[in-house]
Amino acid sequence: MPDKTRSGQTEAPFPARLVGHGGPIRAISISRDGKTALTASFDYSIIVWDLAATGASVRHRLFGHNAAVNDVEFIANSTQIASVSDDGSIAIWDINEGKLIQKLDDTPDKVLDLAISPDGSRAAVARWDNTARLFDVGARAEIARLEGHRGNVNAVAFSPDGTTLYTGSYDGSIRAWDAATGAALSTIHRFGWGINVLAVTANSQTVIFGALDGTLAAVPLNDTENPREIAKFDNPVLSLKMSPTGETFAAGNGGGFIHLFETASLTRKREAVGSFGPVWGLAFTGDSDALYHVGLDDFASWHDLSRNAGIQPVQSEFPRRFQLSEAESVGQLEFQRKCSVCHTLKEDGANRAGPTLHRVFGRKAGSLPGYDYSDALKNSPIIWNAETISALFEHGPDIMVPGTKMPIQRLKSIERRKELVEFLKVATAPQLEIENNLKTNARKGLKQ
Repeated sequence: MPDKTRSGQTEAPFPARLVGHGGPIRAISISRDGKTALTASFDYSIIVWDLAATGASVRHRLFGHNAAVNDVEFIANSTQIASVSDDGSIAIWDINEGKLIQKLDDTPDKVLDLAISPDGSRAAVARWDNTARLFDVGARAEIARLEGHRGNVNAVAFSPDGTTLYTGSYDGSIRAWDAATGAALSTIHRFGWGINVLAVTANSQTVIFGALDGTLAAVPLNDTENPREIAKFDNPVLSLKMSPTGETFAAGNGGGFIHLFETASLTRKREAVGSFGPVWGLAFTGDSDALYHVGLDDFASWHDLSRNAGIQPVQSEFPRRFQLSEAESVGQLEFQRKCSVCHTLKEDGANRAGPTLHRVFGRKAGSLPGYDYSDALKNSPIIWNAETISALFEHGPDIMVPGTKMPIQRLKSIERRKELVEFLKVATAPQLEIENNLKTNARKGLKQ
């Protein structure tokens, strides 16, 4: 049976994978016409993709955030997009020119979720300082700080009619706000577990939520006292997406499962394994027949949701490099766990959150050409050697280089730090030097 494209015609499918990031992907968004995709990654970047039946190409790779990018969305009726990050900021970009228009910094608290109003005039963000924020997109200014939650705000969603903004929090509550002004309206539901994700049905009459305990449920706005449980999973619900038609919606959980539901009946249509890890983001590709999902992989994966094909498991490497429980040495294991998600050891290593560590010993901090370092590292007098690298993991980058965008990683064990440094000495050296070291060690072994 031929595959369907974005127009529903019997031609080739969408690209099976969008490959280009150097770390796990946190979010994905697809334009309404299905021709453009946006992906946001742990590698601090956003990629703008041109989609075609024959493949995907990178239009722009956008850098500007100083930490993992958690969400990215199209701004309706414009050539602009918005993104949010662990660095606490919201950024506005022009995707035709591939440039940052403005970055709105706030407190350093993580911003986890982003929503754009249907007319593109408002943006809402979910922050880990117990607030949500409402912005005027045109003026690029904050309209209101939405206060009242007693825990981190994890999710924001506008009603399709554009009148109401909903927020979901770790405190288990879902609140409603006026989408134009940010004025508080009501608390529509209180749940016993943290709310992770939100979606609103096309008729703006029902709010669907996914929770930390694996509950997926619907709150009818004309009867908020009687929510309906849709499903109960073994893992937290981490992603939730309505199809463009509103006829179906998909949910992804921490166990790697993707579930497809019929909106009208709130019944499950299909269930399948999507990946070997959490499903952080979902995006339908122009109609209700297919979607992309993102998670721990460095690529986005496309799935055919037709009755004939179903969702096929992703054939990705497991465990990932940062999930290893065994290695040839303690030092290698610590590198895989603490460093490999951001750094590579290869000379041509690129597209990760941090620069390559090739020849890092003897290098001045913040000096490798081609990498966008923080000012803190650019101005640091540190020379990387056994002592300074050990100190970095003993005290943490936030103490050793205040203002750096390096994630906080500490290794208190003196022996394990020593093993890590010894591993890096060898693994980051030029290949000829590595071979000479191996020969020297072999000769030493023969003499003993």
